[in-house]
Amino acid sequence: MLDYNLENRGEASLYEYVYQQIRDDIVAGRIAAGEHLPSKRAFASHLGISVITIENAYSQLLAEGYICSMPRRGYYACELPDAPVLASAAEGIDRDAVSVGPIVHDVNGQVERFDALSPSALEAARLWQSALRATLASEDEREIFSPAPAQGTARLRRAIARHLRGIRGMNVDPNNIVIGAGAQLLDTMLVQLLGADKVYAVEDPGYLRLTRIYQAMGCQVRHIPLDDDGVDLSALQKTGADVLHLMPSHQYPTGLVTSIARRYALLSWAAEQPDRYLIEDDFDCEFRLAGKPIPALASIDAAQSVIYTNTFSKSLSSALRLAYMVLPDELMERFRRNLGFYASSVSSVDQVALARLLESGDYERHVNRVRVRAREARDGLTALVRKAFPAGEVSIEHADAGLYCIVVAERGMGGSTFARALTRSSIPFIDIGDCFWCADGASVPENSTQILVQYDDLSPKVLTTLELQLMGGTLQPK
Repeated sequence: MLDYNLENRGEASLYEYVYQQIRDDIVAGRIAAGEHLPSKRAFASHLGISVITIENAYSQLLAEGYICSMPRRGYYACELPDAPVLASAAEGIDRDAVSVGPIVHDVNGQVERFDALSPSALEAARLWQSALRATLASEDEREIFSPAPAQGTARLRRAIARHLRGIRGMNVDPNNIVIGAGAQLLDTMLVQLLGADKVYAVEDPGYLRLTRIYQAMGCQVRHIPLDDDGVDLSALQKTGADVLHLMPSHQYPTGLVTSIARRYALLSWAAEQPDRYLIEDDFDCEFRLAGKPIPALASIDAAQSVIYTNTFSKSLSSALRLAYMVLPDELMERFRRNLGFYASSVSSVDQVALARLLESGDYERHVNRVRVRAREARDGLTALVRKAFPAGEVSIEHADAGLYCIVVAERGMGGSTFARALTRSSIPFIDIGDCFWCADGASVPENSTQILVQYDDLSPKVLTTLELQLMGGTLQPK
């Protein structure tokens, strides 16, 4: 029976501590691949804690791919490939020890369908207006009206480092953070750093605009299919790619979460050759709706092969053009040498305003409110789909992370009905078949329709309209 001293958990909750201990034992090999884990009830009784605590810990391990479940047989440890990883990137580090120096007071192109001023967007706009007013009224004019250095202001970089420690468990040096006016600009800067002569691989289906960006920079681009665990490693190895751009924690548009075993395998692939990198796009990591956020790929990378990128587009607004990347040490030195002459692409006023939001906790409170609304909308949509399609011909998948889910329908068995109901209810959606790069659609699954639906602003009124469309006999062609 596994035995953990719960008195050593520090500030971690019980379920987080149990999850961390089992995870670390699996990574270290103390729990062997295929080893049977104790039942939830027996384990809870042994540790003297509730069954729900063990259930939550097992659920998180299952979501991240450390364990697997077999019907009527229980839970087993999964096999993990060898890779240069960090078992716990933030272990033993003071949460406040991220400040550096003296304190200074984010195709064919995919159509963005979710830019309307929804309730969340309006709330974010008001939050940003308030932050700007407070910044202009109370901050030192010398700070907010002086040009920011190429990396961005030290104050915002420190605030982002603390933010990443809190939400992603990442121990980030603020000196390795670069602020930029949106993810697209940072992508072009990365090509300047890594070289346009490199072969860049992207996920397929994926964000088609990313392909256009790399092509516009003169790069060769390879499109890698996905399997149930994430990027198809065998397909990647055949492409001769030097750089893989991926979304491991919530892939767009499929919602797929890359398994922990595949993450380790990708880290091993990156570490095989010098100057081979993974670009981790963590674009909506803050919006996991069940359990803890899936750990960032960068948080388990010991070989400095991961370039971590993120943006405030989903949490605030894409109109703000605020993004950042965390560079490995060697690339950071290259940035200072080759690109350090640039002025920052984001104004000092905007950077200080964002730093204030992060420092004050206002940003976190805003994200929490959006998450609560998203969870309620997700649950409402899921219940409605089950009610409208009791035979299961339409189902919801990948709805625990991010602000969108995937609606899967058997072809001819509800897909067109559901899409038509969404259209008549003015609910935006994207057909995942439109997100494949292949011109002939050869990679698109033929046996089902898959639709991406963003649900964070599906109000009860909108869901009622959708229910009337699905249940009220109003779906006859006009």
